[in-house]
Amino acid sequence: MTHERFDDDRLFVTALARGLALLSAYRPGDGVLGNQELAARTGLPKSTVSRLSYTLAAQGYLVADPAGGYRPGPTLLALAATALAGHDVRRAAAPLMQAFSLEHAVSTSLAVRDGTDVVYLETCRSQARVSVQLNVGSRVPLATTAIGRALYAGLPDNERARLDDALAARYGDRWETVRAGLAAALRDWEKTGYTASFGDYETEVMAVGVTVPPLWPGQQAMSLNASGPVFLFDEARMRNEIAPALVALGRSLLPGHGQEIRPSGYSEPTAR
Repeated sequence: MTHERFDDDRLFVTALARGLALLSAYRPGDGVLGNQELAARTGLPKSTVSRLSYTLAAQGYLVADPAGGYRPGPTLLALAATALAGHDVRRAAAPLMQAFSLEHAVSTSLAVRDGTDVVYLETCRSQARVSVQLNVGSRVPLATTAIGRALYAGLPDNERARLDDALAARYGDRWETVRAGLAAALRDWEKTGYTASFGDYETEVMAVGVTVPPLWPGQQAMSLNASGPVFLFDEARMRNEIAPALVALGRSLLPGHGQEIRPSGYSEPTAR
């Protein structure tokens, strides 16, 4: 965890950022984590982690386990539920995604960007023996996944340039290889409307992704993917069959294409 770019920012609260980094260290499926594991995941000193975990437990964001360590607490769960509730598109997208998964025998997911990662908001699994076993809240790298590359492609040029800087810092010596994959994905997206990841993230998984632009002012851009195992899907089938259907699914979520999705309390601006 680095905050060098905020060193001269008087509004940036480093202690708060460290506490949030500690909470972000938990991944789906994690149970109890000790201070040593949290320190390893965040890069923070163990003494700092001990103070942070104690404070977060006192506020209900973590719960101390009698055997040692901490697990996510009810306050954090309530906060996560509130965040998910703000993505009303999930309720409209979920039945369409489920139908798509059943029709095409693929797993379908909806995600948003979080830094150089993407976070899953909804996922519908296929019945195939091999699939990416991810749930709501799962985090995957943006640069090597179809769902992340779709978010990358949909960014304005200036935001994409800033993200490139962050990705370069993340990947170090591997950045040139990663950037080549992103450049190819961007060309794909500009030509066809979708991105691809054929074994780049999971060698056994083929995936395509599409961008879902913001549906109302202030709403975050999202992306959809469809993924399947290599023993059922080769590149030709993904490009010729699954990708065009996924592009159509993404368009069906846009206003005027059969879905009228609005956030809770949203109303159209009054003409003046």
